[in-house]
Amino acid sequence: MANKILGYVFLFLGVIIILWGLWFSYGMFKGEKPAPEIFGEENIVELDLSKIASGMGTQEQNQLNAILQSQLGSLLAGGSMNKILNLTAWSIFMAILVLACGKISLIGIQLIKAEPKI
Repeated sequence: MANKILGYVFLFLGVIIILWGLWFSYGMFKGEKPAPEIFGEENIVELDLSKIASGMGTQEQNQLNAILQSQLGSLLAGGSMNKILNLTAWSIFMAILVLACGKISLIGIQLIKAEPKI
């Protein structure tokens, strides 16, 4: 009897955690909740072109900096790379969470189906 109770607890715990994760993900992808911020603005690395273009004059360096800044700015607009990385990290976390809670629920089902040993 204790195995069946523990089995139902594991089953419902696994299902509830999976449903919570799916609900949070739905709200996050719909835009109602912010994504967990693992990769933030403080991790941005500045590109130092003075070492790369040491043989150039200052005018050429300034032109090269301006061209690269405009091209990179249009390619990666406004922290979009951070959003992509944050959503990817959340998706990986949710995949691990679903697999782990699925295993917990499976253990619960096995405990429910188990024959009592006398």
